[in-house]
Amino acid sequence: MTIEVIAFDADDTLWHSESLFQATQARLSEILDRHAPHDEVQARLHDTEARNIRLFGYGVKGFTLSMVEAAIEISRQRISADEIHEIVMMGKAMLDNPLELMDGVEAVLEQLGGSHRLFLITKGDHMDQHNKIGKSGLSHRFEQIEVVLEKDVATYRELFARHDIAPERLLMVGNSVPSDILPILELGGHAVHIPYHVTASFERHDADPAHPRFRRLDRIVELPALLAGL
Repeated sequence: MTIEVIAFDADDTLWHSESLFQATQARLSEILDRHAPHDEVQARLHDTEARNIRLFGYGVKGFTLSMVEAAIEISRQRISADEIHEIVMMGKAMLDNPLELMDGVEAVLEQLGGSHRLFLITKGDHMDQHNKIGKSGLSHRFEQIEVVLEKDVATYRELFARHDIAPERLLMVGNSVPSDILPILELGGHAVHIPYHVTASFERHDADPAHPRFRRLDRIVELPALLAGL
């Protein structure tokens, strides 16, 4: 096969992200430990986020608002103003947090950029995602950067048509099977799954798909060798 375009997911593919969400969620459980056990706090937060995605989308700001809402509900409105303030400050700290790239990302992008068109396709809050892209120092590596509200078949189809990309000549690289892999395979593209050590509840999937256009790697530094062998 001939791959002309390589599209990369951003969070937990090019840089670390979900581990910060997990640490913040753990602190939320500590704040609420006199009101509910850890598992109940996490389940309520997940349900609150799921309700709010259609209003807030994905990202730190929506996550922070969902933490506040869940905390008020779990505590039956007994949570203190100081604790609400701490939760808000936790969200701000996430936005200000330094960005840590995955090992080898810059070298991989430099190598592949010499032979392929490189795209960055990420979903979430527009300001939040562009803030992280700016911190990464990687924007010059990509021909096109797309921040979308959702990664589904309709979104990818519109994006590929707008940029005149034949899906069968595209390879998508990402850590989420539901967002980065399955829609691409449905459209006729190729996909590489590079799992992250923790996965957001919205992105979990039971198993990798059994598909001839699917590959799985442990680390992004293995991608150039995979492409050379295809």
